Amino acid sequence: MRKTGLLGRRISYSKSPEIHQRLFEKKRLMISYELFDLPREHIQKFIDDLTKNEIIGFNVTIPYKEEIIGYLHELDSTALECGAVNTVVIKNGWRIGYNTDVFGFMQSLEDNRISVKGKDVLILGSGGAAKAVYTALVKLDARIHMAFRSETRRKEFPKALSIRPLDAVSDVRPFSLVINATKLGNIQQDEMPIEIKQYSENTILYDLNYEPMHSSFLRFGSSVGLQVVNGESMLYNQARKSQELWIDAFNIF
Repeated sequence: MRKTGLLGRRISYSKSPEIHQRLFEKKRLMISYELFDLPREHIQKFIDDLTKNEIIGFNVTIPYKEEIIGYLHELDSTALECGAVNTVVIKNGWRIGYNTDVFGFMQSLEDNRISVKGKDVLILGSGGAAKAVYTALVKLDARIHMAFRSETRRKEFPKALSIRPLDAVSDVRPFSLVINATKLGNIQQDEMPIEIKQYSENTILYDLNYEPMHSSFLRFGSSVGLQVVNGESMLYNQARKSQELWIDAFNIF
């Protein structure tokens, strides 16, 4: 049986297998979706055994969205733009990296009727997920601001109007949308990424984490009457796009 799956670390909480199996079954395709929960030192063997294990593609999550690039032969334009990969297609031994998180995030904004064109948006974080959100917001003509810990990453976000340390953010009144793209807020580390002291009633809080469904970040937003969005819509939409890539590559239909 052909296989797909999710490469990451400590990912037992992931809803991806459930979503993908449902989508495959709807298409009446005999393709499985598994969790490849691997330490860094096992990635090379995983890559070497892809063909033998009948793996036609896989998704990538924390902490490997940037690191996986070193194992690929080619990147599509969006993945190149992002500098991060969340979907890999294997065809004739050739490994091609894509980023469907960009599509997934843009579609989730549309699903939730959130417009960012010309608006000030704050991204928390600087990893692979943050890069996808940044790339999407550039395409949508948002006014991008960022907050993260790593000074060395500043040059990776040239269109950000401002960059500050996470612990320097407490007033989010200037922003119509604040996006948590850090790992803080997931089921293993459900903490506030920033301490919000001042906010506008029109500020929307978006957490890319989806497990738990209501992170500390979103629970705070709900408690003060703000609109909140979790990452479930983005997850579903990027999953749909990933499957399209795998199916198209193998002419399964």
